[in-house]
Amino acid sequence: MSFIQVSDAFITKGRALDTYFKRDWQVSDNFENVKRGGDYFIVTMPSTFTSIRVDAHHRQFVWIVLFDLYIRYKTIAGSLRKFAEIRDDILEHYHSDPLLLNTPGVSDVIVSAAGEVLQNLPGGNPTFYAQTLSAAITQRKKLVF
Repeated sequence: MSFIQVSDAFITKGRALDTYFKRDWQVSDNFENVKRGGDYFIVTMPSTFTSIRVDAHHRQFVWIVLFDLYIRYKTIAGSLRKFAEIRDDILEHYHSDPLLLNTPGVSDVIVSAAGEVLQNLPGGNPTFYAQTLSAAITQRKKLVF
């Protein structure tokens, strides 16, 4: 059972959105990469999971991958529209591949908002709009005795 397995597949899948993510480091589990430049970022982190026994030989997990979506702030109207556009594209990108790049046992990916869209420096001179989202990834694993 591996959160790492589904998290790595989630990151790899995100990197394929190359309209937004020109470099692999723009989709990662490293917050430091946001300082490297670029206009769009996804930074993942582990979160909760559920686990239920399906039958005598299988267990089903729902792994939650939290991820912060960042877009560089340019203007209020332009940046918010770009934010909505990339978020729509992310939803379509992940929901159109419920097997998550054929990751073993994965049968569904559901992306949801887990927080408000925020500026990193409210009332000041913001550099990013950001929102925390979550991906619930369902994976069935064979029990090993």
